[in-house]
Amino acid sequence: MSIYLETYLMKEPISKYLFTDDTDKKAPERLKSTFARCLRENVWRTQEFIDLAPEDSLKDANGYPMDIGTHSGRKCPAEYATNCGAHSNETEIRGRWKGAKGGRVVFRYINVQQLF
Repeated sequence: MSIYLETYLMKEPISKYLFTDDTDKKAPERLKSTFARCLRENVWRTQEFIDLAPEDSLKDANGYPMDIGTHSGRKCPAEYATNCGAHSNETEIRGRWKGAKGGRVVFRYINVQQLF
């Protein structure tokens, strides 16, 4: 990530947003939508990914796993770390989470009953 930042900021020294050179106010939302669409089409809907989902997981009418979003990339590692014995403080440090007014962000992600 540091190499990416160094090269990106050298190429775009006055860039308004980090992952795009678009300066429009809606650029971050478009970037997020594009990223989510790419994940959905190129990862979450591949047979290899679908085969990893538990048999009793919720699926949509097309057989794709439901309740997967761009934040699932944080939920899965947080649960994995906890299931491997990491303390909630360690998980929060690794996830670089800070709760508003001292709230514990990690507890919103770690729930063994929810899918990654």
